[in-house]
Amino acid sequence: MEIADSPMGERQRRYRAMYRERVTGWYNGYLHAILLFAPGTLAISIYIASLANIKWWEWLVVPVVFLGAQWVEYFIHRFLAHRPSRSPFWRLIYVRHTLMHHQFFTAEESRFATHLDWRVTLFPPFTLVVFTLLLVPPSLLAGWFLSSNVGWLIIATGTGNYLFYELLHFCCHIDDNLFVRHCPIVNTARRHHTAHHEMSIMMERNMGIVFPFWDWAYGTSDLDRGLLGHLFNGYSTRYIKKDMRRTVRTPYLLTRHRPHSEPQHAQSDTKA
Repeated sequence: MEIADSPMGERQRRYRAMYRERVTGWYNGYLHAILLFAPGTLAISIYIASLANIKWWEWLVVPVVFLGAQWVEYFIHRFLAHRPSRSPFWRLIYVRHTLMHHQFFTAEESRFATHLDWRVTLFPPFTLVVFTLLLVPPSLLAGWFLSSNVGWLIIATGTGNYLFYELLHFCCHIDDNLFVRHCPIVNTARRHHTAHHEMSIMMERNMGIVFPFWDWAYGTSDLDRGLLGHLFNGYSTRYIKKDMRRTVRTPYLLTRHRPHSEPQHAQSDTKA
């Protein structure tokens, strides 16, 4: 069930085996992906079909909403998913992401072994419902005060951004192939995200999970180049910064009595 020729260390190999033991027997990665992407794609098609006589300025909503959603993703990933917290909710996010997802996938081995591992990366299908409910209020307000097209574009772009994240994150953890190696944006996301799984930089670098725009804007990227170079870097390692701060400290679970203890690994599932 494990990748035979993997360079992963023994610690990662044991953790992956332990995680798989906790996965429910009926789980099927293909069904999981269908339940996530099919409703999302259908919803976007309905939103787009509702557009009528769209004006040029209404299209400006798309990049604004996309980059705004990417910033929210960046903020949560950088300041919450990688920072231990005393809040029970955010501590759970930290444990599932930093202490679990980053043990299952490392820079040495970031691939799925089988479709049963997809659960480590794909969010539960109900997450799409949650995002849709969050998008409804701003979409309704924009539709009321600006135009119905703007409202439809907000919810369509927000939903599309979520599926964009899920698809590219998935592509970051599959076997290397011609598509992920040569497709623009996808190949950039794969190198960008795999580098983030390097333990010595994962707490500070490449915090935009699959799209490096905000890493470029805030200077948290591991690359030393301009915006277009970031977006279309692909697999290139030519521009990696030479002066990055690195840490050997193991991420930990913040507790009242042992603030610098070794990780305590929860027995729950992980999502990226």
